[in-house]
Amino acid sequence: MRHSTLALVALLSSASAFAPAKISTTHRSQSSLHAVQNDNNNQFGNQIEDAKNVFLGTVTAATLFMGTLAPLPGDAANAAAAPAPATATKTTPAKKAEPVAAPAPLAAEKAAVASAKAAFTATQKPIADAKAAYNAASTTSTSAKKGVDSAIKKAADLKKSLISANDKLSQAKRKQYKSNNENLINVLTKTVESTKVQLTEAEKTVSFAKSAEVKASKDLAVKKSALESAEKNGANAKKALTSAEDKLSVATKKLQEANAKAEKQAKEAKKKAAEKAKKEKQQAEKAAKELKKKEQKAKKQEEKAKKQAKKKADKAAKELKKKEQKAKKVAAEKKAKEEKALKKQQQKQKEIDTAKRIAERKAAEAKAKKLKEAEQSLKALEMKKKNAIMSEKSSAASIKSADAEIAAAAKKLAELKK
Repeated sequence: MRHSTLALVALLSSASAFAPAKISTTHRSQSSLHAVQNDNNNQFGNQIEDAKNVFLGTVTAATLFMGTLAPLPGDAANAAAAPAPATATKTTPAKKAEPVAAPAPLAAEKAAVASAKAAFTATQKPIADAKAAYNAASTTSTSAKKGVDSAIKKAADLKKSLISANDKLSQAKRKQYKSNNENLINVLTKTVESTKVQLTEAEKTVSFAKSAEVKASKDLAVKKSALESAEKNGANAKKALTSAEDKLSVATKKLQEANAKAEKQAKEAKKKAAEKAKKEKQQAEKAAKELKKKEQKAKKQEEKAKKQAKKKADKAAKELKKKEQKAKKVAAEKKAKEEKALKKQQQKQKEIDTAKRIAERKAAEAKAKKLKEAEQSLKALEMKKKNAIMSEKSSAASIKSADAEIAAAAKKLAELKK
């Protein structure tokens, strides 16, 4: 009996070679597997079914073989001398482990790319905000610098005016003993005092403008630092995104190679299955001939039914074609109307734009003309005041009136320049 048991074990051990191989759970992307999924399902199913049949056949053969083996004399003696077992050992079947769902193909790499994209996208708004803040600060700083330049220029002009007025006052005082020019001296004295007050105010304005410029420059430096920091974060996020995309590309390439290998194996399995199918086909051809006679009769009936169905289908198709042609005609007419309306609207918009440009050009020319006239008027008034000052017959009231006219003309000119 010992020899027969060993024979059974050896036979069953050899039968394990026919067991189906475990299918590798290599991660595959849905896109790469989808193309060969339908063919592979049939191929792998056939392979597994064949392996099951081989295994069951082997086990059955081993069982029959055990039944035909007779116990040897030594085995019979040992069996007689051996005490009978008290109770049979009861075996508990092992529970089948639940299959663990495999993670999606390239899930980690795709998640890393998605996370990197989200991180990169999150850096764009801070960069845009920082740029906007920097541009605003830059505009403020530029305006502050222009304000300083304007204030300095104004103060310089007032200094020149003060020097000129002082020189004229000195000349008038030197000539006082020769001619009675007391009124001119009084006018020049007041002009000097007024110019000094204006100069003091202008110097204060310069000081305030410089303070504003310093403040704006500091704010611009802060905004620039914030922008550089945001751009650096964006660059780092972009670098991380590029790295994640490169890793995904490498992993995708490896997956494609694995899929190609699996496809090759599937083709080999398909070839073997085709060879087996060929043999089965030869056996089935004989039975198919007998079945063919019956099918020919059914086919004639089926062809007749098909012809009738085809006539109905052709009639329905013609009606459908007429409806489609009518619908196409309606759609074409609608499209033509829409295109005509669009062209008309575009032409109208073109005319509006042309009229707008003409109006803007005329407005600019009118403004330039007014500006030129204002400048000429201001120069004429200044010349008039200068002549009035130089003239001994001019009164303080006329000079004051000239100053008012000059101020009004200067204000009007400033408004036109805005």
